[in-house]
Amino acid sequence: MKNFWHSLGLALLVSVATVLTGCSTPQSNEKAFAAPTQLTATLADPVDIDLTWKNNATAAAGYFVEYSPDANEEFVIITALPPNTTTYRHPHLLPRTRFVYRIVPFFGPASNPAEIKTGKEGSSQAPNASEIPAASPPETKIKKSVRSMKTFAAAAPTDLQATLIPPAGVKLDWTDNASDADGYLLEIQPEWSRDFKVSAFLPPHSTTLTSYGFPFEAKFTLRVRAFFYGQPSNMAGQTTGDEMFPGAGFR
Repeated sequence: MKNFWHSLGLALLVSVATVLTGCSTPQSNEKAFAAPTQLTATLADPVDIDLTWKNNATAAAGYFVEYSPDANEEFVIITALPPNTTTYRHPHLLPRTRFVYRIVPFFGPASNPAEIKTGKEGSSQAPNASEIPAASPPETKIKKSVRSMKTFAAAAPTDLQATLIPPAGVKLDWTDNASDADGYLLEIQPEWSRDFKVSAFLPPHSTTLTSYGFPFEAKFTLRVRAFFYGQPSNMAGQTTGDEMFPGAGFR
């Protein structure tokens, strides 16, 4: 009898362990890619609206703040914010107008960083041929999903190279490793900032980008990110007041 109960206990432990193991990946993804909640929109003054929300995702690369110009369900992006942000002020708005907002997290791994230093002001030139990376052979490796924490890191773009197009342009080349990204983000960190800023959206499976118009005589760090859109927060709306005149306090 003792052996029977001992065997039964072991069987139950194995069963529980099997169930927990089978659930671990979905739970991990759910927590990593969770939607923001508790979005509120309040008037800071008649034409400035303050947004606050709760972050729930553990793997967010940042947040898009979106609003609906016609107060319907068609949204456009206002700005991209870094991870762990929970507030944003939408300033200098039209008076007596309804604004509806939502917060959309984005997820995905970034490439290695690459640096350029722009030159003095002048006309554009061709890049140094010796600095242009050789064309890569057709890709045969299997790409990975950015939508699963199991393959998240392996889906990061790799081998990012930045070639200066004198005096203030850049050509970027990288390897695309993501099978199911919604696109790529170009992120730029100027030498006078500690933060990377989202600067461009690119289609899925992009591997190159040429950009001009950087400030002269400055250093920039660049990276690209394979990303996908997460689930949006709840919507929150607010109507602006009468336009505030100089010297008139907000009541």
